[in-house]
Amino acid sequence: MLKQNRSLDRGISLMEALAQRESLSLAELHKATGLPKSTIRRLMSTLVARSIARRSLADGRYRINVTLPHISPKVVPRDLALIADKAMPHALALTRTVGWPSDLHVLDGTAMQIVDSTRVFSPFQLYRGQLNRHVNLFGSASGIACLSLRDESEVRALHRATAGDRIWGLARLGIAFEDYLPILERARRRGYGTRLSNDLGETPFDDLLAAIAVPIGPQGRSLGALTLLWPRNFASPETFASSHLEALQQAAAAINRTLDGTVANTARGKS
Repeated sequence: MLKQNRSLDRGISLMEALAQRESLSLAELHKATGLPKSTIRRLMSTLVARSIARRSLADGRYRINVTLPHISPKVVPRDLALIADKAMPHALALTRTVGWPSDLHVLDGTAMQIVDSTRVFSPFQLYRGQLNRHVNLFGSASGIACLSLRDESEVRALHRATAGDRIWGLARLGIAFEDYLPILERARRRGYGTRLSNDLGETPFDDLLAAIAVPIGPQGRSLGALTLLWPRNFASPETFASSHLEALQQAAAAINRTLDGTVANTARGKS
C-alpha cells in the first residue's frame, strides 16, 4: 500500500473546501477541514503563491482560482487567476493615489464578474459591494470597456447569446443592437467605458454610483477591466475622467505590462 503524502492531502482538502463555497475565512477553513490554523496559513500561502487560490483584499477571505471537477458548483473564469493576483497591487496603489475606490472585473462568459475591490481602503465610504457578483456586460462601465476592444462579430455573438434576457442582455437596457454599436465607438474614442444611465449596477436597487473603466489583459486582449467609482451626484463621468482617467490608464498599463511578462514567461516555460 502506497503511503500518502500528508501535506499534499491537506492541501487538497483545503482546495476542496474552497471549491464548495464562494469564500472562506481562516476560521471557516479550520472548521471545514479540522486542520490547525498554523497549518492552514502555511498551506494557503503556498496555494496563493501558485495562483491556485487567492486572498481577496476587499474582505481578507480565501477564494479558489480553479475549477475542481464534480466539486465546484460553477466554473471559475479561466482568466481569473491570471488577472486577479497581478492586478490588485496596482489597483490598491491607484486608490492610494486618487482616493477613489477601484473594482477589478473579469469577463465571465456573457457577464462581468467583480473579482476584488479596494473600496475598504478608500477614504470615501461607498457601498461596499459584493465580490464574485456578476454585472450586466452591456451596461456596466467594465463591460463597455472590454467590448470596445472586441470585433463587432464578437459583440454580436454575445448579443445573440443573451437576446431577450432582461437581466444579462441588451433587453435590460432597452437598447437595440444597432443603437448599441455607437456607444462602443464612443468608448473607443474616449479611451474608457462608463456605466449607462439605465443600468443599475450590481444591485437590484440603484446604488447611486457612477464608474469609468479601462480594459486590461495581456497582449492587447480585453479579458477584464479596472474601474474607478464615485457617487453619481459628485461629478459627471466626463468631469471625473478629466481629473482621474490618466491615473486609471497608467494603472491599467502597469497591469498589462505585468500580464505580458507573465504570459511570456509561461510560454518560454512550455517551449
